[in-house]
Amino acid sequence: MSRYRGRLTAFFMVTIFVIAWDYIFYLVLDNNLNLVVDIVYTIIILGAGIWLGGYYDRHQRYLEKLKKSEEKYRTLSDEMGLVLEKIDEVVFRTDDLGHFQFLNPAWETFSGYTVKESLNANALHFLPLQQRHEVQPIIRGCIKEKTDRTKVEILYRMKDGGNFWAELHLKFNYDEKGNFQGTIGTISDITHRVYAEEELIEINENLAVQSQKLSIAGQLAAGIAHEVRNPLTAINGFLQLMKADSNTNQYYLDIIFTEIKRIELVLSELLMLAKPQAVHFKEKNVVQIIQQVTALLQTNATLFDVSIHSQFTKNDLYIRCDENQIKQVFINLIKNAIEAQPAGGNIYISASELNGQVLLTFQDEGEGMDENTLNKLGEPFYTTKEKGTGLGFMVCLRILKDHHGSIHVQSEKGKGTTFDISLPAALPKKSRRGKQAANEMV
Repeated sequence: MSRYRGRLTAFFMVTIFVIAWDYIFYLVLDNNLNLVVDIVYTIIILGAGIWLGGYYDRHQRYLEKLKKSEEKYRTLSDEMGLVLEKIDEVVFRTDDLGHFQFLNPAWETFSGYTVKESLNANALHFLPLQQRHEVQPIIRGCIKEKTDRTKVEILYRMKDGGNFWAELHLKFNYDEKGNFQGTIGTISDITHRVYAEEELIEINENLAVQSQKLSIAGQLAAGIAHEVRNPLTAINGFLQLMKADSNTNQYYLDIIFTEIKRIELVLSELLMLAKPQAVHFKEKNVVQIIQQVTALLQTNATLFDVSIHSQFTKNDLYIRCDENQIKQVFINLIKNAIEAQPAGGNIYISASELNGQVLLTFQDEGEGMDENTLNKLGEPFYTTKEKGTGLGFMVCLRILKDHHGSIHVQSEKGKGTTFDISLPAALPKKSRRGKQAANEMV
């Protein structure tokens, strides 16, 4: 009924007016009744009243719609303001000269400048000089070509003198004639991403250098082994003949034989590093392999007063590997841990499985390594041991690489060293067959 309120009101008012008029005109003034004129007059008056009432009703509806639109706009405006206040990205608007006309509060967090002091300032003012020279041609080119939007990675200058990398999203506004009116856009802090990318590039470069070193070391190793092993065999044979002579000093001969064995050890490691090995991958329980290696080196550990402690989350942790090569890695790590504790200590070995990876840890309480030693770890012929060859860890790296594994070293001088190894986990044959049979049943 509310939408017809004006018309109903007009109808009642006109009706009362007509009745009152007829009463005065005919009864009070005693005029003669003219029914036709009276009916026509009444219809005209009622029609005009109803039309005015309808006009009033339409006007009220428009006012109600306008009021609802204003409320809706106010709500949207409040919500938009709340979003702009809480959003992590900087939202801005500039005029055709590049001056900031709007900035949300995130700008203060990013740059250190307040919104008040930044408004009406040129957006390029907050860039280092070199960045301005790089960004200006890009923006001018976009405006010249009437580009709708673009994205740029730039370095922003902070109020405290620092910098942050940002991804700038720009939308260019033009009028109907194509004249540039300004921009709106967002600024996202990508400092962590840029630094991570730079770190990744540096790591890849280091890996490339390390790979090249390994390649050169392999070629050098093959040449040395080939050139030295043949004459060494002849020398060894003649020394055996000399040892049979009782007049020869046996003490000197023993020293010579000891050094020859050392040379043969170096040659063996060089050949292992240089020559591609025949690898036979099988599913093996890494827990059993560690237990076998630990038993093998237990006597050596006892001589150094070192205790070996093992902890496994479960007794069956399978990897796909060449058992002999993986044993070589474990032997090298445990021997290093024993030799790093000449006064005695403990070695802690643990094994677990997480996210499809078997995680192994070898931790000692030895002398540890400083940062310089850690950085050189794995370089050809670099060793801190008096009788070391500097090739053992390189052999471990090559074996783990062939097994799609990785190794991470943590050490601190005087606090020991920890080697963390990650290898892809594998199902044992029985489990794999059982799983396959289950799938076939389904």
